[in-house]
Amino acid sequence: MSAISPVVELEGQPASSAAYERRWAILLAFVLCLAVGGALIPRDGPVATAPRVPELTLPTGATDVVLFTFPDRLANEAPPPFLTTLVHVRSTEGLAYVPVHGGDISMLTWTEHGTAYWLLSKSRDVFDLVRLANSLR
Repeated sequence: MSAISPVVELEGQPASSAAYERRWAILLAFVLCLAVGGALIPRDGPVATAPRVPELTLPTGATDVVLFTFPDRLANEAPPPFLTTLVHVRSTEGLAYVPVHGGDISMLTWTEHGTAYWLLSKSRDVFDLVRLANSLR
């Protein structure tokens, strides 16, 4: 007896593995192009295209003061609750901490041109910090 194997034909052609791999390679290349292009394009909108203003720096010889700066867009938390005194700093408003009952540190904070500034000192009072902040370049 001879064995006859039935042949079943399907309509259309079977997808070859080469065509399948080619589609995946094109999709992978497209995704990689999107990832690289997205990393190169700034996402901050008009702020990123605005001319960059250099950060303020302390004058030379000011050793009893610390100036801390960071981008304002990263300042997403409320200021510390002890900053309670409103002061005028460099044509804007800022907050200051006036130590009461022998506190050990004076602090001044304000935002200018997209940068948040904190000025701290153990030996100067708030009025000195405001004068120093107004003289920063």
